[in-house]
Amino acid sequence: MPTRTSTRTIRPGLRRAAVSVVALLALASGCANAEPSVVAYVGPTRISQGELDDAVAGVTSTLQEGQQVSKEAVVNVLIHGVLAEQIAAANNLTVTDSERETLLKGSELAGLLDVPAARPVAFDIADQQIVASKVGPEAYLKAVGEKSVTLNPRYGVLDPTQKLIVTDQSGSLAKPVPPTP
Repeated sequence: MPTRTSTRTIRPGLRRAAVSVVALLALASGCANAEPSVVAYVGPTRISQGELDDAVAGVTSTLQEGQQVSKEAVVNVLIHGVLAEQIAAANNLTVTDSERETLLKGSELAGLLDVPAARPVAFDIADQQIVASKVGPEAYLKAVGEKSVTLNPRYGVLDPTQKLIVTDQSGSLAKPVPPTP
């Protein structure tokens, strides 16, 4: 009984096109909602790299010589500021600048109010406290845990319940080489 062999060939150009389409689809599906210029997605809201850079520069300008601000700390504040805004909206609450300023004046964060680029960071911190006090701490934490937040892996790993960057973990596939003694 003769064996059947296929004599069908695929043209090289068509093969390359098919491989390109498959690779593009795999890339697109694996990177949905992943833009390099986005630090985090908080529900439908994007926190951009520009917003983070401005916030870090603003906060840094208020520090004394030798002090530094962690980008991760600022990312946490920005994420939680958006979360507070979304939770307030879901509960039909309004937070005014006057409420924010009253809370912040006399605190260690009061200096942030005088720097335009740092003011939004101060307001984000205030919003968390104000909204949590209005809805109740337990309800606020529950709402935070239910929100969808996607962090750009270059900033680390996000705790899924508290929506805070977990230190000493990386979202990167690369691991640092252990130090040699």
